[in-house]
Amino acid sequence: MRISKLLVAMMTAMIVIIVFPWHARAAGNDANADLTSIHQGAGALSPAFSPTVTEYWVRMRSSEQGFYTSAIPANSGAKMAYSMNGSAWINLPENTSTGYIATNRGDNKFQIKVTSADSSTINTYTIHVYFPATNDADLSDLRISGAALSPAFQPSTTSYSTSVPYATSNVSLTGVLDDPAATFLINGTAASDGAAFGPIPLNVGSNTITVQATSNDKTVNKTYTITVMRAAPSTNAKLSALTVSGTTLNPPFEPQLMGYVLADVGYATQEMTVTPTAADSAATVQLQVNDGGFTTVSSGLPSQPLALNVGGNRIQVKVTAEDGTATTLYTMTVKRQSNNAWLSGLDVTPGSLNEPFVYERLAYTMADVPYSTSSLAVTPALSDVNASVYVRANGGSYIPAASGSPATLPLTVGSNTLEIKVLAEDPSVEKIYTLTVTRLKNSDASLSGLTVSPGHLDFSSQVTDYYMTVSRSVPSLTVKPVLPDSNPAAKIQVRVNGGSYVPVQSGMDSPALPLISGVSNVIEVLVTAQDGTTRLYTIRVTQAGTPVLTKLVMDGMNVRLTFSEPLRSVADASYFSINNISRNTALSVTDVVYTPGAAEAGFTTSGPLQPGDDLEFRIQAGAVSSLSGETNAAVSLKVVYGDAMQQMLRRLADFDTDHDGIGIREVLAYLNSPYGHNDLNGDGQFTREDVAIVLRQVGAKFVSP
Repeated sequence: MRISKLLVAMMTAMIVIIVFPWHARAAGNDANADLTSIHQGAGALSPAFSPTVTEYWVRMRSSEQGFYTSAIPANSGAKMAYSMNGSAWINLPENTSTGYIATNRGDNKFQIKVTSADSSTINTYTIHVYFPATNDADLSDLRISGAALSPAFQPSTTSYSTSVPYATSNVSLTGVLDDPAATFLINGTAASDGAAFGPIPLNVGSNTITVQATSNDKTVNKTYTITVMRAAPSTNAKLSALTVSGTTLNPPFEPQLMGYVLADVGYATQEMTVTPTAADSAATVQLQVNDGGFTTVSSGLPSQPLALNVGGNRIQVKVTAEDGTATTLYTMTVKRQSNNAWLSGLDVTPGSLNEPFVYERLAYTMADVPYSTSSLAVTPALSDVNASVYVRANGGSYIPAASGSPATLPLTVGSNTLEIKVLAEDPSVEKIYTLTVTRLKNSDASLSGLTVSPGHLDFSSQVTDYYMTVSRSVPSLTVKPVLPDSNPAAKIQVRVNGGSYVPVQSGMDSPALPLISGVSNVIEVLVTAQDGTTRLYTIRVTQAGTPVLTKLVMDGMNVRLTFSEPLRSVADASYFSINNISRNTALSVTDVVYTPGAAEAGFTTSGPLQPGDDLEFRIQAGAVSSLSGETNAAVSLKVVYGDAMQQMLRRLADFDTDHDGIGIREVLAYLNSPYGHNDLNGDGQFTREDVAIVLRQVGAKFVSP
């Protein structure tokens, strides 16, 4: 037995010498206590060796005689020693095997202590060594591809289950033996420790996989069972989300809604991408645009760009469930707007275009139009019915127009630029057609009205010469010329007797035009049209001395007459008469008086007369003569005698039927009469002050023009 052990030790030393060839090392940092390598022949280190990692684990085969190792320090001058399970430290030369070390079945703790060359640094590397028993048939790990075991793996638990989707048609299984010297079968076939075994085919539904492990000494067998449930294929053919680049869905996406209308896109949008997301990741998604054939796309990722036609487009998304039978078809319609902003025709009335219309020609002219043409009717015809058309004149605001219908645009005098703007269905594209036309100036130099003050004209716009006579007492006249509404731009000037012209505004009185007595006065109204055309209206005015009654004032029984001319003589009382119509009686006229050269005359009347009586004054022709010898024409004038207060006093007296004086009875009767609310104090309203006047004595006075 001793010889056998000696041979094993010698063989181990030879293996170490072969595996770790000697090589010279230069002296390193004397304070360095790191290792550059640890050889582990009894099993692999976990984790892999690194000089800075000082703790490791090793799983040995149960068939090994014991643990052994060797190490190389970073500095050849460093010292190494090892210990197993707390034993005394044993020096270990560089690159020299420890030989087999007594190792317990189960867990062991092996340490290598490295002391730097200058003894300033000590590093201790620890290796946890597991040395399984020869009858160990446990697995230390069991993993299935693409799934998790339930419950979580424990060496002592032998029954597991897991579920996989229908798309998982096979799995692989990886078993790790607690004793690398043991063996195991998967579904009766030998498997390698720590290596994936498979593929293992799966049926829909329940599948059983067995793992049979046998210990190194063949005394123990252990069976692990995994039940894998493969799901049936899904019938879910719905989308969970659907988006489109550059626009939105209407209505918002809902998995159960199959039809959508996308917001219109501009002409510049020649293509778009669609991102469909399947509710079931196992479903297949395909796209089709305008019946061009379905193409498979990735769920949740944008499709390749889909070409859009101008006008309507139909995009369909077909979802096929995992079972290959159930399908759902989503349909989206989107309109790519046209960029057609051309006209197919352009007409104008009155008149016509100088150039023949061609849709690509944007500028046009037409012959001059007369001043009377204050507007043009422009009729645009759209090439695309989905376009919009607007018109404006001379830089004003655009107004909408209808294709094929006239739109009226105003013209100013002079050059006019009319614009017809066409917006394509895609409003970012527009064309502007222009029409240039000149409206001639107004040649109308006529008046629509002409009055004089004082005096009267029988005016007609086509009559330019007039004659009139005024009193010699009229020293001047004013004229009021009026232009037609259609001709506000003409100019008006007025002069008298060859003097200087002065401007006059239409509808306004001119300055006073002085008259020369004894001659025919010539008043000229010169109208100059916008284009310079003129027309002269002439009024020849002659002064005459015919006296005209202008005012009659009756103060009590005294009458005062005022005439338009200074008087040379006044006839006797027989030329003047007053008739009281209310009483059907004539009043007498006496004491006719006047002052030569004055314009007034007067007389006294008498007879039955009360306030409120209707009177008629008559003056015969020839009653008065002016300084020029001309006499008056006959005149008749009706008046009511007395003012409001005089009439009130009379009516109060009429109510005093018992002749006991004015009391509350008469006041109430007056206030309730048709005249009871007359204004008595001249303030324009009936108040308490008017009632108080009933009780006061007021002198009677009547004044009439």
